[in-house]
Formats: sequence, C-alpha cells, structure tokens
Amino acid sequence: MLLLLLPSLLLLLGSGPGSGEASRTLHVHRRGILELAGTVGCVGPRTPIAYMKYGCFCGLGGHGQPRDAIDWCCHRHDCCYTRAEEAGCSPKTERYSWQCVNQSVLCGETPAPPCHPPRVFPGYPGIGR
Repeated sequence: MLLLLLPSLLLLLGSGPGSGEASRTLHVHRRGILELAGTVGCVGPRTPIAYMKYGCFCGLGGHGQPRDAIDWCCHRHDCCYTRAEEAGCSPKTERYSWQCVNQSVLCGETPAPPCHPPRVFPGYPGIGR
C-alpha cells in the first residue's frame, strides 16, 4: 500500500509553484488570499505586484468604472469576495480547490459546503497579457 502512495506523494511535492510549465497546464491547487498570486501566475506572465495599483479595482480597495479587461477581472474578484463574505464565508482565509488549465483558472468542481466554489465563486476569466 505504501508503495502505491509514494508516487502520488512525490507528484504532490514536486508540483508546487515554480515547478515549470507542466504544473501551469493542469494542476489542482488550494487557495485563500495567500494563494491568489498563484492564480495570477496561471493566467499570465506578470507578477501579482504588477497589478497592485492597476486600474480602479486591482490592489486594495476599488471605485469607479473598470478601465479594461484586467480591471474588470479585479472587479469581478472583489464582487466574488463580497458575495462570499455576505454569505458568512471567509474567502480571504478559507482555502478551496482550483485548477490551472491552459492559462485559465477554473474553480473546484466537487460538491462542497456553501462557502466553496462553484456556489460562491463562479470561476475567473484569464487576465490579459
């Protein structure tokens, strides 16, 4: 039994952030606010820091009309977090499953408690390059 588990454990240990293009193609991650950087890395080459003061909604706070597709993505993210908090969830600290498939972030598919996707987070569009 242990011999059957060993390859799976090695795959999990070797497929963390920064382990190459293969992990960016199809890999299941867990994420709270600390893992948000991983989703940004999934969809484009820019670092999360590049978006800290981008447009009206990327980074802290948010106001006005989103300026472009990237800013709309940040706006959607903010709205999702607000909906989750209104539902009694803690999206900034709770972790949930997501996948990086062809540079697109897909939320978890398995049935889960009300605070888990797809009930609260409908999925995120890719961020432009």
